[in-house]
Amino acid sequence: MFIAVTNQKGGVGKSTLAVHLAVRLSELGNRVAFIDADRQGTATRWIPHVDESIELATLREPDEILERARELLATHDYVVADAPANLDDVTRCILLLADLALIPCGATVPEMESTQSAIRIIKNAQAVRDGKPDALVVFNRLPANERQRLVREAREAQHCLGFPVAKQALRLRAAFADAPGQRTVVWRLGASAKKAAAEMHGLIEEVLRYVKASPTKHRPNTQRGAKVVPRKRLATRTSTAAEADAQGGAGPATKGRSKTTHASH
Repeated sequence: MFIAVTNQKGGVGKSTLAVHLAVRLSELGNRVAFIDADRQGTATRWIPHVDESIELATLREPDEILERARELLATHDYVVADAPANLDDVTRCILLLADLALIPCGATVPEMESTQSAIRIIKNAQAVRDGKPDALVVFNRLPANERQRLVREAREAQHCLGFPVAKQALRLRAAFADAPGQRTVVWRLGASAKKAAAEMHGLIEEVLRYVKASPTKHRPNTQRGAKVVPRKRLATRTSTAAEADAQGGAGPATKGRSKTTHASH
């Protein structure tokens, strides 16, 4: 299963969603690979510290993505890709491989307009690939108060987006901004991140239901001789970091040993 996280607009929590999805899939017992195609390289700096069993490939060119992705799909249960924050040839290449495209989107008019561009590219890929990839819009960074006007308007705009919208939204919470700097995921940040953890777990469960793929049916593919590396847990930490872009932050580093592939340039 190849899952791509994509949107033209940066700063919508694309890398945060992709990393949390990959880590959760790994925790559920799946063999997971991650393709970081975003030139900011957030996931490349983040994943080795949070789950050393995830095979990480940092790739920037369409041809190398096509070649490496096929190899990873043959030996892993899931491949998760963090597409670049634009709709260039790399994004189109990823959509030619993906089974499912997740589209994180804010609730403001400019964010929904930029999502329309991503939706158009996905629909073009579907026309070429006989309906693939499936797509799911994820509302992200919404105000915490469900009754606020901005949230209501976003809900009412769902029919205009052209794709199904996940029922579970991610709200604007400090834990989502803290996680990249802490080099961890929100459910390891302790009690202060309880609401963020519940939202992310709920979203991932909904994604798995959407693709009709029960986590218990995707076991590590050890019959191919691949070694599953024991997973290392980070100590739980809390942070009072200011609300920052989830793509940034340089928190304390904890060395990991995830298998990483960097493309040559």
